Amino acid sequence: MTKPTLSVIIPMRDNVPQIWIETLAKVEGNVEFILVYPPEVPLLSNNDPRIRQITNAIRGEVVQRITALLNASGTYVLSINCDEYLHPKIEEVVLEYFQTFPNSYLFKLRQKTYPYGKPEKLLEEWQPFTDIENIQVRKGEDRHLPTEETLQEIPISPLENKLDWLCLIRERKDHHGPHQENFDKKVWKNSLVQEQINDTVKLFTLLGPFKYVPFWCSDRLLGLGMQARLYAKGFAKRGDIIGHILPFPEQFRTENNPPEFNYTNTNRRYVLAECFLVKLYPQYGYFWNLVLASLKDFVKPKLKKKALFKLIPFSNQS
Repeated sequence: MTKPTLSVIIPMRDNVPQIWIETLAKVEGNVEFILVYPPEVPLLSNNDPRIRQITNAIRGEVVQRITALLNASGTYVLSINCDEYLHPKIEEVVLEYFQTFPNSYLFKLRQKTYPYGKPEKLLEEWQPFTDIENIQVRKGEDRHLPTEETLQEIPISPLENKLDWLCLIRERKDHHGPHQENFDKKVWKNSLVQEQINDTVKLFTLLGPFKYVPFWCSDRLLGLGMQARLYAKGFAKRGDIIGHILPFPEQFRTENNPPEFNYTNTNRRYVLAECFLVKLYPQYGYFWNLVLASLKDFVKPKLKKKALFKLIPFSNQS
């Protein structure tokens, strides 16, 4: 295969159905897929040379995604999950978008979510996507225009906001607005991604052979890190539009998690990854506020639990 137009990177998990990879192979064009499995998870059967399957040495969403990104050779790159299905003509969408908006750094795909346990819905025929060049752009002031039928502008995150120590005791306020923090479900220019990945990986070395790789939170770590690079390199300034959100019909589909799966019980400590943003870009108050707010959310449950234990003896005495 010649240099891929698009690299699609996917962290894998246990029990992904075979029909998923068979549907992935139906995506047309010069697209490569890089699937990174945790250790001891069997690879899915596959005959498509565009699909590369890698078994990682350790398990973790961050290390699996970054391993995939380090192997991505396409002009553009997209990160999705192993329960999501791509429009078969996604390459045409990518090429048309960046021909229409050559100065953009990313665009966000439009998603449609289906109930768990109804795979036939995920496999329904896709609607042809509308001509991007002729879709109306919805700017920040165009609140009267429908978001689902227009190209929504994505301004760069306001990273230059001032440090706010009150984020330790109250809700954070500086992150509101139409900007996007996350990396996933967006098509990025890969040249910029590779520069950011190299800087991020260096942070994982603590001392000599000792390394620390957070388990969760590659999504925000990479998404905000990419935008900080645009700031730091002078490629973008506050208020600049760096991309768009596509309208419907959807370009990828997602299945809801099974009912027994509960995100609140996964014990994700996002701050363990977000602290890397402060280390890499300490000049941006937005990152300090993010970490302070995460620390507050990390400590709050423990304080509530401690307070509850203090109340128990009194209730017993009564």
